[in-house]
Amino acid sequence: MPGMAGSGPETPPAGPDSRPPVGRGAEIARLHESLDRARRGGSARVLLTGESGIGTSTLADAFCAQLETQSDGGPVVVRVAAPEPAAGPSDVPVAHATTEHLARGLDAVGAPARATSSRSASGLHDALVRLRRGPHGTRPVVLVLHDVHHADPASAVVLTDLLARLRTGGLLVVVTATDPDRLPAGTRAWWPWLFPEERATCPAGDDEETRTVVVGGLDAAAVAAFVAARRPASPALGRGVAERLVAATGGHPVHLALLVRSLPDEVLAGAAPAPPWRSLSADVDATAGALRPTARRLLGALAVLGGPAPVALVEQVAGLTDADVGDADVDDLAASGLVVVERRGAGSVLAFVHRLVRAVVLRALPPDHAGTLHCAAAVALGGRAGFAHAVAGAAGRPYPALAVALEESAAAERSDHDEAATRLLWAADLSPNGAEREARVLAAAVRLVRAGAPSRLRALEPVLREARPCAERDLALGMLLAEASDPEAHQRLLAAAEDPDADPQVAALAAVHLGLDHALRGRGVRAVEAVARVPELTEEPRRREQARVLAAVGRAQQWGPDAGLEILEGEIESAYGADPAIISGRLLLAAGRTGEAYARLREGLDRIRGGAQTVTGRLVHLYLAEAAFRTGRLDEAEAEARVGASTTREVGSPWIGPASEAVLGAVLAVRGEAAAADEHLRHADAALRRIPHALGLATLRIAEAVAAGVRGDAERAHRMLDALTDGPIPTMLTAPTAPWRVLRAEVALDAGHTGVAVREIDEWPVFGAPLWFALARHRLLGRLAERSGEPDAARACYRVALDLAEADPDGAATCPAEIAALHAAAGVLARAQGWPTAPAHLAAARRGYAALGARPWVTRLDAEIDAEIDAEIDAEIDAEMSGAGTSSGPSTRDAVAPADGAPDVPAARVPAVGERSVLAPSGVPAARATLPVPSATSVDLAEDHAALTPREREVVRLVAQGMTSREVAAALYVTPKAISYHLGNVFAKLGVTSRRQLWGRRF
Repeated sequence: MPGMAGSGPETPPAGPDSRPPVGRGAEIARLHESLDRARRGGSARVLLTGESGIGTSTLADAFCAQLETQSDGGPVVVRVAAPEPAAGPSDVPVAHATTEHLARGLDAVGAPARATSSRSASGLHDALVRLRRGPHGTRPVVLVLHDVHHADPASAVVLTDLLARLRTGGLLVVVTATDPDRLPAGTRAWWPWLFPEERATCPAGDDEETRTVVVGGLDAAAVAAFVAARRPASPALGRGVAERLVAATGGHPVHLALLVRSLPDEVLAGAAPAPPWRSLSADVDATAGALRPTARRLLGALAVLGGPAPVALVEQVAGLTDADVGDADVDDLAASGLVVVERRGAGSVLAFVHRLVRAVVLRALPPDHAGTLHCAAAVALGGRAGFAHAVAGAAGRPYPALAVALEESAAAERSDHDEAATRLLWAADLSPNGAEREARVLAAAVRLVRAGAPSRLRALEPVLREARPCAERDLALGMLLAEASDPEAHQRLLAAAEDPDADPQVAALAAVHLGLDHALRGRGVRAVEAVARVPELTEEPRRREQARVLAAVGRAQQWGPDAGLEILEGEIESAYGADPAIISGRLLLAAGRTGEAYARLREGLDRIRGGAQTVTGRLVHLYLAEAAFRTGRLDEAEAEARVGASTTREVGSPWIGPASEAVLGAVLAVRGEAAAADEHLRHADAALRRIPHALGLATLRIAEAVAAGVRGDAERAHRMLDALTDGPIPTMLTAPTAPWRVLRAEVALDAGHTGVAVREIDEWPVFGAPLWFALARHRLLGRLAERSGEPDAARACYRVALDLAEADPDGAATCPAEIAALHAAAGVLARAQGWPTAPAHLAAARRGYAALGARPWVTRLDAEIDAEIDAEIDAEIDAEMSGAGTSSGPSTRDAVAPADGAPDVPAARVPAVGERSVLAPSGVPAARATLPVPSATSVDLAEDHAALTPREREVVRLVAQGMTSREVAAALYVTPKAISYHLGNVFAKLGVTSRRQLWGRRF
């Protein structure tokens, strides 16, 4: 079905028809423009914003209703609304509530029979990709997120992470939200992460669009249509009436609906003077005052309850019985236009027409009456909502009995520490004296430390600094100092851990955070010492687990990553939290086991998003960016590095952000975006000069070496890595198979420092190394042999490496860049020696680098692929154009017989698009992307591409990935002659003369 929508209470209902709401035609058209971009393979993100009640959600729903009327092949539509915070004095939202609703919405569309999507950003991203590549073919996806200003902070982090990843084509994200300037302070802190800038006009080569559409009030013409729709039996508006209605209401739909409901026909027709215009608040007050007395009592109770509520519950809160309330009272409410009455079975549910109306009614209630209603709601609801209403009913006055009840309920809350802290802070506000208030604030601070909520804890800092000296105070202040990378943090944490009067649980928690602070600063010995006492202090499994994880980090910092991995062996499967997976992934990455590291880090991130506790979660994006980069996942590496660079600025640990930005610079350099890469590296360097950190500086130097190597400045890259090795290398980077070691040998060789390269390679292990490291070792040994004038030895090295890759397809799938580099080296050698295998190797290398998006390497390979290959490919095209291209004989790009003694690569069938194969016929990873690879040589012209038919785009997209006509024909289930016909049209429309001119371009 085209345009299916997620179901459930969290998904807003579709509009009644597919017509745009009155006066919103221009906004609907802009949404369709963005959707057209998604249909063409790009991505777009649109923020619909305006003042509350202006109609952004109605606008988005009308757009979706239009899409859902399209025939088969239309976009997949998923609509989700962020739930409003629970009613109460602080409106503290439930953690991950919005993420949960989004996951349910995706499940309802993609997997209605069972819940499959994860609550993590990566899991949600994968669910969206599966929707796009559904059983009925590839279709664009429209994701609508309503009322994102209601998102809880935990969900906001996930959404930020998710939107950073959503750069794949065919996706339109529509977000509705209140004007950011009107958002609460807590929301404004994370809002810029979601919509950092507006980019309605995209830079050349960028397929992502970000735009903000500000929805304003209705104009006079739209107001006339609005009134006609609401009052169809009334006469047409008289001259100037529409303009006067706009002046009275600002074109605000909620105010208009209420006002138009009460105006006589004579006023609308302009035959009678209008009454004095009033504000929305005054109109609501006047309408409420005209209600029957019982209806007014129901209205006040409903305002206190907040959301939709059954009539029976509203009666109970209002202190009424069934005998007191008649049908006339409910009908009076419905006729007022303030409330919607929905019949459900034998009963009815009441709801305000808009939250603005509820806010006006709530403000108008006398404080004493509002307090009485809150207390009644507390009794009627119970649980967390009941406590919230009870606190609101107290109105800030001391209430010892309620404070004790809140404290007891917080003590009973074992896992949701954020909620327990909220109740303790409520109890503190209701405490009868300063001592009890301070004790409850300190207890709340400990819970916030356990919850890992530094932003909420920071709000308590002034109170904490004035509190009595104790372990709780030192723990909370120590955590805040650690988040700010203050070198004095360990003193506070040490005082809390060693306080003889401290509660053992508090001391154990302080010891864990002390160990974490030492570990983040590279003090491995002290980290191990800090957590050594934790097993004596507590039986809590999670705390003991965190202590073992930090002990593993400390040992790794002393003796290398393998020492830490020994401690964590067997811990992952039975782990309570996310830390064992995260740290295991980091240690595997340091040991050069990149494929395993990537899987572990993804597991750790998923556990965090699922609610698992963590003390190392702030590091996961940095580590995952490195692992994705090392395994050839450049899109994910860029997304994770961007998230790591932005979110860590909000949670402290200033060195993590610059280190993430350094990794981002390396990724962009490999993509060929040199200017952007240099800018990020400069920012990272400036930040790490202000806040020196050994591991952060090492990450920066490696990234700078990568960028210099990409530019061809091998000498500068060599100097960068020499600077790293001149000082004390962080122990985490000392493993013999650490990834930076291969880079050091390579740039030394490129810069002519052959002796340095030989000494480096001589220290590498010959046996037991990860596959990618073994491939790199053989490749560099081959290059050394070439330098020594021994082509036969070089040829043997390349052949051994390719045989290793062929024998381990799963391992080869995790190192596509290394396999592409092997083919490039083998191709250059074969070409120099005149072997006929050169075209196959060079084409394989080019295809591999193009699939990775490594533009500089593609450009270099273009220079290596000589005129002989061009002539051969052009001859094949000419033969196809003349009808002779249907020969079944292999071309040199399909299978090349090796010369005597030349390196050969086993030939194999090229899989159709969607099949899984690690090596294509020439040994290159055959992960054929369904989206265009980045341009390697030029800026593509969107106007030219727009001239292509859908079938021509399919053909040219596959040809651009390096496929022959026979391969394209097999993938599209047509004949090679049909492909030749389409190519002829493509050549004429794009003005190209060679198939190679299409390689790597965007379509």
